[in-house]
Amino acid sequence: MRHFYLLIRLSISMCLSVIIFSCNESTVDPKLYGSISGTVTTSEEGLPMEGVSISTSPGTTSVSTDVEGKFLLDDVLVGDYSVSAKKEDYTGVNTSIKVGEGQEVVMQIIMQIAPDETLAPAETVYVTPIDATANLATEIELVWNNGETEKGDTLFFDVILYEDGEFEGDTIAEGIMDTTFVATNLKFETNYRWKVDASNRARYKTEGREWKFKTEDFPKNGYLFVKDTLGSKNIYSWDLADNHLIALTNLGGSEVNPRISPNEELIAYASNQTSAYHIYTMDAKGENVFKVTNDKSVASYHNNGNGFVWSPTGDQLLFGHYGELYSINYNGTGENKIANAPVDREFKSCDWTEHYNNTSQEKIAVLTQGEKPYDNEIYLMNTDGSDLFLLVDNLEGTLSNPHFSPDGTKVIFSLDSLFEDDNGRQLNAKIYSIDIDGTNITNLSGDDKLAGTNDLQARFTETGGKIVFMNVANDGEGEKSIWIMDIDGSNREKIITNGEMPDLYNP
Repeated sequence: MRHFYLLIRLSISMCLSVIIFSCNESTVDPKLYGSISGTVTTSEEGLPMEGVSISTSPGTTSVSTDVEGKFLLDDVLVGDYSVSAKKEDYTGVNTSIKVGEGQEVVMQIIMQIAPDETLAPAETVYVTPIDATANLATEIELVWNNGETEKGDTLFFDVILYEDGEFEGDTIAEGIMDTTFVATNLKFETNYRWKVDASNRARYKTEGREWKFKTEDFPKNGYLFVKDTLGSKNIYSWDLADNHLIALTNLGGSEVNPRISPNEELIAYASNQTSAYHIYTMDAKGENVFKVTNDKSVASYHNNGNGFVWSPTGDQLLFGHYGELYSINYNGTGENKIANAPVDREFKSCDWTEHYNNTSQEKIAVLTQGEKPYDNEIYLMNTDGSDLFLLVDNLEGTLSNPHFSPDGTKVIFSLDSLFEDDNGRQLNAKIYSIDIDGTNITNLSGDDKLAGTNDLQARFTETGGKIVFMNVANDGEGEKSIWIMDIDGSNREKIITNGEMPDLYNP
């Protein structure tokens, strides 16, 4: 597993009263800021003008004047700017200013009523992205300039964007007066065309030419997790960069428990789109969805689609269906019952290793559960269901989510000891490890876990160097977040907010 760390070596020296930051032997000037404020009034009666659009070039933040005609642009980088004031029926005003460090530039802008318009505006002049620009982000700023116009022309712009092919573009901005617009939620690996049509108050319109760009390749995100938005659970992938957070499912139901295949080509998950939870697969782009399970769902006591795992070779999936444990080929064929649960118990979750006890031996770990959510045990067994071994007895409290270490010498799980609730609530669930012979139970959450929270859904990362897990408040109301820690429980770090059911395979 690859981890990305930002290593900053900071040395500070004083030279000519300038602070220089040294990072890897290169120098970076500190960012200095000022601000711009002002009042906009009419030329005729000097009345304040509300709703005037204020923008700058180079771009900062666009604002509108308030009822007193006032505006404020805060935290503006020092430098030279052109401040633009625009409002329908008035002649636009552009004023050049200089912003100094810690200074507030105060402006008084006077706007005149625009004269009648008799001609169509000239074609807009494109700035960026220029024709055939490639490998752009999926959020991009479109920039253009006014063409030549009659004196006092007030211009309005329609921004049209569409995927390459026949022109059937969506108007993503209509009647705006600014000359920039940020296009968001674009697709990866996609050719786009865009154009800007200009019109004036007389509704004379001039269509712009079409320009092209291509977005970047689909990223290989190594973080999979589930987000709950308004009661709908969806699967996301992320590389922890804001522009690479990708929703892989959006079906309106619940898609849960994403698990990457050993060859990292398919993601298995459970979905209740047919009412019961069944196993599906999709590729890393969220495409080519395939329903794997047939008449048998992923189901047991208090289970919402979490009880399945890939085989080590990636050709099968293992899942519990009430009191029966099944394997099935990833293409939906070859369903085979492996084992029956002990009497009055059902299979809730499972894991499958190919390196049991540091040898080339496959082994399965299963959590069986009775009718009560705290009535559970963890067993080990061979892949044919034989040689059943009770690893963790029915301890007081709730057990969940057994998971092998990559070398097959330990199993980690969560346990909320000394508390049992018929509704499944947990007060103080912690992550534990246990040797595969049933000895050496170790509390990994320790004293670093936040009071009043539960550590759940723990998994070793791909190489076994870290443990990733979900932490949530025990009142059922708090935000679920994803954390990572060393295998001894030290160095806990929150990496994702509003996330659960993590799987890290290539971070």
